[in-house]
Amino acid sequence: MNELGQTLKSGWKSSGSDITPPHIPAQLISEAQRLNRESKKFQWSTLLILGSTFLMMCYFLLVYFGFRETLSHVGVGIMLGFFLLRFVLEAFSIVEGGKKEATDSAIESLEKEKKYLELRLRIHGFYTFLTLSAYTLGFLLLLPEFSKYISSFWMGALVCSYFIPGIILTLLIRKNVQKELRELRMVVELKEKILG
Repeated sequence: MNELGQTLKSGWKSSGSDITPPHIPAQLISEAQRLNRESKKFQWSTLLILGSTFLMMCYFLLVYFGFRETLSHVGVGIMLGFFLLRFVLEAFSIVEGGKKEATDSAIESLEKEKKYLELRLRIHGFYTFLTLSAYTLGFLLLLPEFSKYISSFWMGALVCSYFIPGIILTLLIRKNVQKELRELRMVVELKEKILG
């Protein structure tokens, strides 16, 4: 059980009744606010990473490589389009998160937290998988043109350099995403306890 859970449990036991000690709601609110701040930091860092990666991709895919074939142009369009969609969704999520205000009633605040959690679940679930799938499809559409200019060995190295680091990065990012979602769920639980 986490520290907050232990505090709640000991507070209820020491009170000798069903009444929650008065300092507990303040602790719950403080903990919920801290978890929300952590979530915002994670989202801003994600937005920064997505934005800088998108700019680098634009440079390499549009300028540096200078693809000539139609299939490659379609691949580049898919890669950049879906990556931009993921960036826009992250920015939208930050805007939605900013709509949560301290002046909201407890019930309004809980409802906003639940809707926000649902949004983050959709972004980290369906939209992230859609982006990864589209990005991979776009990459695969570039391979026929790459194969005209590089040897089979380097084609194999190119494909491995996409999939192996991609899998490792996905696992590392997933760990941070799970942490964020766990914290957002805790915020909802804490607010439910306050209303409880």
